[in-house]
Amino acid sequence: MNIRNAVFAVGAGSFALSCSEGSTAPPVPPPPAAPTAAVISLLTPNSDDGAIVITLRGPELSDIQATSSAHLLYARVASGQAARVIVVGDLSAGPIVKMNLGAGHRLSEYSTAVEQVAMRNDSLRATTTGYQLSIAAAP
Repeated sequence: MNIRNAVFAVGAGSFALSCSEGSTAPPVPPPPAAPTAAVISLLTPNSDDGAIVITLRGPELSDIQATSSAHLLYARVASGQAARVIVVGDLSAGPIVKMNLGAGHRLSEYSTAVEQVAMRNDSLRATTTGYQLSIAAAP
């Protein structure tokens, strides 16, 4: 056997051993990171909403803001788990509130509820039927 064939035989044998005995599956990628902020969007059956009172529930609510500079927002965090939010302005369907989420918490841990709605003429609506809020990860 000449030296070139010997080197080839040793190299091929080493390659075969490394592939069969020491091979492992590629590492599992980490789970996607939890979102750090969320946007709350309004679905309204009316075109003349001027104010809305909503309740937010979830762990470590913080930094609650209006999504539009044309809206005023008042928020009071009653506990680390609940906040009452009032948004005032010419409201329409779409994003109205953004907030930071507690570290490591999922969107499914948060909920919203429409408590009251007023028209732009400051009259309180008799019912909140047809109003919906949705929570999504902030872009």
